[in-house]
Amino acid sequence: MRVPSATDLAAVWTPNPGHPYTWAKFFGLLAVVSGCVIALVGVYAVRSTWPDLDPPRRRKQLLPLTVTAGVFLVIGLAVAAFGAWLF
Repeated sequence: MRVPSATDLAAVWTPNPGHPYTWAKFFGLLAVVSGCVIALVGVYAVRSTWPDLDPPRRRKQLLPLTVTAGVFLVIGLAVAAFGAWLF
């Protein structure tokens, strides 16, 4: 196996002059990634909390946990959609 040279690396990434990379695209990509992370963290937090509850408490906590997951999901998807619009 050989070490890639500078010419090999230059051939892999060449920017398109018609679509320059700007700060708006950078922040758009950052918003997409962070929005997806927010949505996944919210859903994971609720899914990991559910099995640890006692069966009588599960009925009481179903609505708050569902609302919490929904809020995290909606906020995360909204941030990701804004980032996709920027990108």
